[in-house]
Amino acid sequence: MSSVGPESGYDDEIDLFELFQTMWAGKWLIIVGSMVAAALSAWISLQLPNVYTVEIKIAAVEDDQNSQMNGLIAQYGGLASLAGIPIPSGGGGQTDLLLEILQSRSFLSKFVAETNIGPRLLAMKQFDPISGKETLDSTLFDEGSEQWVREVTPPQSPEPSEQEYYDAFTSALSVAKDKTSPLINITFEHQSPKLGYDILSQLVKRIDDFARARDKTKSEQSIQYLEEKLSQTRLVDVEKVLYQMIEAQTKTLMLAEVNQDYAFQVIDAPVVPEKRSKPNRALIVVLSTLVGGMLMVLWVLIRSAVQKRRVRGISD
Repeated sequence: MSSVGPESGYDDEIDLFELFQTMWAGKWLIIVGSMVAAALSAWISLQLPNVYTVEIKIAAVEDDQNSQMNGLIAQYGGLASLAGIPIPSGGGGQTDLLLEILQSRSFLSKFVAETNIGPRLLAMKQFDPISGKETLDSTLFDEGSEQWVREVTPPQSPEPSEQEYYDAFTSALSVAKDKTSPLINITFEHQSPKLGYDILSQLVKRIDDFARARDKTKSEQSIQYLEEKLSQTRLVDVEKVLYQMIEAQTKTLMLAEVNQDYAFQVIDAPVVPEKRSKPNRALIVVLSTLVGGMLMVLWVLIRSAVQKRRVRGISD
């Protein structure tokens, strides 16, 4: 039975002094590797295009008419039902619904088609922050003929599909609703800050116009319906309720015509940013240098361990 000496218990322990010696012996390899990683990451970061973030802050306009309508329905809906007159439901909170419509494929596809921003969205090559000039990639889009000339494989076509436009748009668009306040923050990231400014300025107006047109149509239809039911009843109490509902819908029509900010009010309008938001080139270089140095340290340690194992094998 073999005895185990006390010194054998240290075989599996890490000798920090020996570890330091190994790293010191390979210091130039670590330094050169870190420098190569730093230079390579600096070159790569310079090839990345600048990305600018345009921001707009809006708040939902309180809909007092919808609240009034809902109150009338809750108070007198049962009475009208007893008289055989079904009452149309009220509007309720529409902010979340409008934000979902804002990000929907049908709404954004129609927006891209009507504003003709497709080439600027998908074929942007360069933006000059000094002159503010946008340059499109001629291999993708010919500005002279205003035709897409990109080379693609079937089933794709030279002109981007609705899905491509939608994917590019939604990857750059962000809508965040503040949980502690009525503020809604909408941002758009792109190589061209002018494009982001143009998009956000028009996008909020489009969804506001959409809500205005929808509520006008809904109110006109409700008024027509209520007037028809009014002519069919002789109950004074029911007539009173119907008149009040017609009045509420008429006020909605008036507000839709008069109010400039119907569904959303712009709290902080978008501006063309002067500074890029991405990429953070300094951070890229620092992190790449650290990773490169750590990999070289690992390589030095592995190489030293392999060499020691070979020496032990030869001595055995």
